[in-house]
Amino acid sequence: MSTVSEVFEYKCPCCDAGLKYSGAEQKLTCEYCDNTFELETVQQYNEAISEAKPEGFEWDDHEDVEWSGDEQSQMRTFQCPTCAGELIADNNTAATFCPYCDNPAVIPGRVSGGLRPDAVIPFKTTKDDAKNALLRLCKGKHLLPRDFTSQNRLEKITGIYVPFWLYGCSGSMDGQYKATRVSHWSDSRYNYTRTDYFMLTRAATAKFSAIPMDASSKMDDTVMESIEPFRKEDAVDFNMAYLSGFLADKYDVEARSGEARIRVRVGNTFDEKLAATMSGYATVVPTTKNLRVDHNQAKYVLLPVWVLNSVYHGKTYTFAMNGQTGKITGELPIDKGRMWAWFAGVSASVSVLAGLIGLLLF
Repeated sequence: MSTVSEVFEYKCPCCDAGLKYSGAEQKLTCEYCDNTFELETVQQYNEAISEAKPEGFEWDDHEDVEWSGDEQSQMRTFQCPTCAGELIADNNTAATFCPYCDNPAVIPGRVSGGLRPDAVIPFKTTKDDAKNALLRLCKGKHLLPRDFTSQNRLEKITGIYVPFWLYGCSGSMDGQYKATRVSHWSDSRYNYTRTDYFMLTRAATAKFSAIPMDASSKMDDTVMESIEPFRKEDAVDFNMAYLSGFLADKYDVEARSGEARIRVRVGNTFDEKLAATMSGYATVVPTTKNLRVDHNQAKYVLLPVWVLNSVYHGKTYTFAMNGQTGKITGELPIDKGRMWAWFAGVSASVSVLAGLIGLLLF
């Protein structure tokens, strides 16, 4: 049976409301009194006013990733620190909102001990940026359902810190390729074609750093890869304050599970680089390829993503935006009623045009 426990919330030093992290300001902001605060200032304030609490579950981990008592929790139900409402979260939720008072709440036990991220890339874009990006994506799409860009739907766009593994590895590839070069010429009697055949040998080695792979089974891998890249130079040491005001998941895909996907991505990179050295041929076909990948490390990080999932006629359509760079991807639904009406209109126009042409001709 689950136990009710308290979650952690960053309080405004001025009005005591819950603070949210602002990607635009790069600070914690209060929506009630409009004040902004540096992360360190708020942390010092909250530490000063917090009451001593008993220690929770202690993780068997290295000393440099141990957490304080306020940062440890193992419960499935939680108590909102503002209104005392009960919050229910699944086993992977690390940050959420209170359904009663809408204040942000961070569940520190879900990112503690061995689950503690090595780093986080904070949001650089806002929810309004994500709304405008979706509106631009939908602009001119006349077959969309009429209410797809309604304000109610736009409000459902959610900022999520998605768990990722960043892989560092070394790799090498060697292979042989059959290539052809074709030349043409002619004289007064014949056209000639000559095909020369070549056997090419190539080899390359490289080191790779920060190859991303999303570590949440809830997120579509193709969608997450399509909003890459993330700028790793913006990564900072993990701090729970960055989660305030956003949703966050912990990983449920182990680092070792990504080996096959990493091999594919490393192999594709080698293919692109080696192909660039074989220009000037009509065709190039690989006959043998040998890829070797040695994994050195995998870092656990949280990366910012704006997401909207919409269900239309039983199918889920996902819009996602990189919360750091603003790069977007999305599949949009088609209103079949509007589509058939559009085709009917086009057919009618074609029929009228054909009739007018007939009158002119006859």
